[in-house]
Amino acid sequence: MFDLIKQYYREGYYQKTDLDLFVNVGWITSEQETEILNNNPA
Repeated sequence: MFDLIKQYYREGYYQKTDLDLFVNVGWITSEQETEILNNNPA
């Protein structure tokens, strides 16, 4: 699930608010959210 969310975030399908939701429902950890945000190309 993490890899798919990461890919979709990079492609612009998900936003930061979506990542927050995914953490809240337990699909990803807060550490994984940070990794996605830090690795996102500017």
